[in-house]
Amino acid sequence: MIQLKNLLYLKDLRKDEINQLLDLSDHYLNSKSSHEFENLLKNQSIASLFFEPSTRTSASFQVAAKRLGAETIIIDEKKSSATKGETVLDTIRNLEAMGVRAFIIRTGDKDLFRPLINDVGPDTHIISAGESSISHPTQGLLDLLTIRQAKGAFEDLKVIIMGDISHSRVARSLVEGLDIMNTRNITLISPEEFKPEMSFFPSASYEEDPNKGLSDADVIVTLRVQKERIESSESNLSLEQYSDEYQLSEDKLELCKPDAIVMHPGPINRGIEISDRVADGKQSVILKQVENGVAMRMAVLTQILN
Repeated sequence: MIQLKNLLYLKDLRKDEINQLLDLSDHYLNSKSSHEFENLLKNQSIASLFFEPSTRTSASFQVAAKRLGAETIIIDEKKSSATKGETVLDTIRNLEAMGVRAFIIRTGDKDLFRPLINDVGPDTHIISAGESSISHPTQGLLDLLTIRQAKGAFEDLKVIIMGDISHSRVARSLVEGLDIMNTRNITLISPEEFKPEMSFFPSASYEEDPNKGLSDADVIVTLRVQKERIESSESNLSLEQYSDEYQLSEDKLELCKPDAIVMHPGPINRGIEISDRVADGKQSVILKQVENGVAMRMAVLTQILN
């Protein structure tokens, strides 16, 4: 079995390491008894430091830790010593002194993780729960798990990622993971305003026209579009125009393969990037992603701490 020290970027993992995490997640999902793993992390303390809002990721890590028997210490930034000027590193060092060895961190800071892992204790583990627009590794892993469950393999799939890609850490991590799993047909669809720096997506192609890009897709990942980004855009793109052209509607879904699956990392802006009928339709695996998130985060915590 693999032994992870930290988890910051999917590009740092090998294919066999990802496959082991996928297999372990499936094991947790398919287990008939929770008792076989409820003490795997007994007496372990995990600190959760979220410097950005989160519902699914934060709750998912808490549920995962509890199912493994670990205790989660939730550090509320607004009530922590950070308001008094304490650095993240000093916060971690104080918690290390209390016996905490794993830190789940979400941050909007692009320069936090790399220096941090060099300064924490040798037995301390850092898990990214989202870093700016750069990385969201556990979301990428749970998305890979969801795709494998539905499609069996990755190599021959056409995967579409559509929405505000330029600001999406989800897109970055998912494409990193798909690259490792040998998916060679990845298309990014967005208006020019949300086109990413393509050097971050060397294996993907870009298409501005969703009617062209969606043709014969196997997997469609829609991304949240923040209203304020459109409203503050220097272009003439309006929210109504975006919805008309880029919303994943039933008509657009018909361009894809009949057995295509629809994914979304959440939170969903219904009626903007995806219609109600598609989000709640038979091809949607959005809630399955949420379920898989707990199992995948159990697998990550187990491989790092057990």
